Amino acid sequence: MKRRLPWFSLFLAGVLLTACTIVPIAEMEQIQQSETFDPVTYVDGIWENQVVPTIQEKAQDLPTVLGAIESNLTEAGDQYATISQSGALNFVVKGQGTVTEVNTESRNGTAVLQLDGYDGPVTVIMQVGPLVRGDGVRDGVGFIEFGNFKEQTEFGQVSKELNQRVADDVLSGLDLTTLAGKKVAFDGVFTIRTTNQTNIDLSEVVITPVILNVEG
Repeated sequence: MKRRLPWFSLFLAGVLLTACTIVPIAEMEQIQQSETFDPVTYVDGIWENQVVPTIQEKAQDLPTVLGAIESNLTEAGDQYATISQSGALNFVVKGQGTVTEVNTESRNGTAVLQLDGYDGPVTVIMQVGPLVRGDGVRDGVGFIEFGNFKEQTEFGQVSKELNQRVADDVLSGLDLTTLAGKKVAFDGVFTIRTTNQTNIDLSEVVITPVILNVEG
C-alpha cells in the first residue's frame, strides 16, 4: 500500500515554497561580483589623498633613523617605526643621495645609494622596479589595518596593489640605464623584521619610494 503524505505536510511545504525568493543565476552572479573586493578601486580612493600625504608627514630623516638603529634597534623602533601585525618595524623616512650602483638582473631592480649626511656601515638600497616587493607601504602608513578587511587575502591584495602603484606612478619613468651617478631625493618606507628571526640583519635597508625626484 502506498503511503499518502499528510495534508498538513503538503500545506507546510507550500508555505515554505511561497516564502522562498528564487534568484536567477545571472542575478546571483551579479550580486557576488558586486560584493567582491576590488583592490584597485580601494587604492584609487586612498593613494593621492591619504597614502602620499601620510608618507610625507611621517617621514623622518634617514641618517637620524639609521643612527638610532645602530645604537639600539628596540628604542629606534619605539620612537620611529610603525609596527605591523606581524611585529615588523616599518620606518617611514626621507633622504637624498647619489646612486652608485644599479642592479637590474632581476625584475625587482635595485639601486645602491651613497646617502648624504651618513657615513655609517648600513648599505642603503632603493627599489627601482619594475617589480616592487614587500608590505612596507601598506603597513608603514598606519591607517590600513587587517581588521578593516574580510580576510587575509584582501589585506594582501591591498599591499600588492600599493606596490603596483609605486611601480606605475613613481618608478615607471626612470631610465635605469642612466640612473647611476645621479642625485635622488626620496620619501619612502623600509622594513625590519624582528619576529622569529634568529639573526636580525642590519647591514642594509631596502627602501620602497613613494615620492622620488631624480636630478637631471
